[in-house]
This record gives sequence, C-alpha cells and structure tokens, in this order.
Amino acid sequence: MHFKNILVPMSGAANNSDAQALESAFNMAIRFGAHVNALHIKIDPRSAAAFVGEGMTSTMIESVIEMAEKDGEERRLRAAALFKEITSRMDIPVITNIADRPTADGPSCRFVEKQGNSEDTIHSYGRLFDLIMICKQDGEEQINNSLLINTALRETGHPVLLMDKTIPMDIGKRVAFAWNGSVESSRALSFSLPFLQSAEKVMLISAMDDLDEDIHPEAVQRYLAMYGVTADRCEITGSNGRSTAESLLEQADKCNADLLVMGAYTRSRLRRLFFGAVTEEVLNNCPIPVFMAH
Repeated sequence: MHFKNILVPMSGAANNSDAQALESAFNMAIRFGAHVNALHIKIDPRSAAAFVGEGMTSTMIESVIEMAEKDGEERRLRAAALFKEITSRMDIPVITNIADRPTADGPSCRFVEKQGNSEDTIHSYGRLFDLIMICKQDGEEQINNSLLINTALRETGHPVLLMDKTIPMDIGKRVAFAWNGSVESSRALSFSLPFLQSAEKVMLISAMDDLDEDIHPEAVQRYLAMYGVTADRCEITGSNGRSTAESLLEQADKCNADLLVMGAYTRSRLRRLFFGAVTEEVLNNCPIPVFMAH
C-alpha cells in the first residue's frame, strides 16, 4: 500500500500555508513515487452577493462582486506563481496526463483550476486521492480553512494529513497511534500503513474514553505484526482534570513522536456535546503533523 495520488488544495492566501503544504506534498511524492494535484478553487464572485445584507442597493452589490472577483483573481495568480516556483526549485516534473510521467516510481505534479464552492468541490473531487494534505491556517483564513478540513475529513472517504509547517521527507520515524476501537480509528490504521511500516518506533496509545466497546489493543498489535510492524502500547484516560486529547498529546510527546495518527470525529454530535470534541482539541493544540481518517 502506498500513497500514489496526493491532493493539495491551494487557497492562494497571502501567507505561507500553500507553500508549506505543497513542499510537504512534494516531499511525500519523492518518497512514495506519487503524483500531486495542486488544486486551486476560485470562488464564483456572484456567490458573494448571497452574503450581502438586506437593504443593499444594486450598485453596492455590484461593488461587492467586483471586489470578490479581484480577490479571487489575485489568489489564483498567487497560487499559480507559487506552484511554478516550487516545482522549479524542487525539480518536480509538471505533466498534463498521467501517461506523460517520466517514471512510474518518481514524483510528478500538475496544477488544476476549478471554480465554485470549495467545500462542494473537495466533496466530490477529493474522493479519488489516496491522501489529502492541508496546512492549518489562522487569522482571517481560519474559518474557510476549518470548513475545508472538515469537508475533506467527513466527505471524501480518504485520509487527511494536517500540518502547520513543512513536513520533511522522513516524517513518521516515531509514530503515535491513537486507538479507541472505533470504525474511524480502524480506517486510520489501514490508511497509515505506509508510514507505520517504515517507522523506527510505533506507540499504540489506547484511548479509554467514553466508547462502550472493548477496544482490544493487543489485537491491533497482532494486526500490525502481520505487516512487519512492532508496536509498543500504553493506555490513557482523561483524568486528573485533563481531557482525553490532553492525555493523548502528553503521551505522544513522551515517546517523542513526530507524527500522530488517529480516527477523526469518532463520536456522534450529541456525544461530543457532553464529552467534548477530541478531534478539534487535537487539531487546535497538536504541535506535530496529524494523520486523520473518518
């Protein structure tokens, strides 16, 4: 199992997030011999009118649309220029068709432009990729970035690798895997095998939260052994005033992990209301890259 088809959404924002995500994806492409699709979604400026308040004149609405068009074009140009600069600097072949790849086991990439709503586009387009890589953003970009991450996790059926800085090519030397017996953590287990099989150390962290089922961490160790992965294990609970997420991150830090793997949104919305949202807390506070599957 390998990551052969990687998707990187590029927002075109005037910050370092696109560069960090794209450089990280190219590092993974070099490592796994993968093809990277750098996707820029240009928002239809007419959709900006839907957010205009009542009482706005037609002139004011036209002005809002014009501003949205200008912002969208600036973002598109930034994303395209950045793609060109990084592909040249990292010497990644740019192709139009998969048949044009220089080698089957080497990296390649292409830049894709689409227009529409970013969540709707990722919802459908993202379902044909082995891995989606997104750099977390804050400030005025945070809301759209969070919506993109949630859509990629919940709607594509594929794993998402999240970061806040460029990921090196050898990421995953020491992997912390959060196991709670859920369907989502089971999917994360299967999807993350390319990292687990090449890791120097794997720590299986059994998250004993409010889930009712017996989580059988020893069975997970046997499963991984079939793939040549030896995993140590420990158990955590949210105790002494700490949440499950805090205990998880503390244990990942203790084993000096450089990658955290976990299932995303393993509870219903009602249960998250009463017990807290582990996924959001990890996303907001984890200092290392997080590989998630829903």
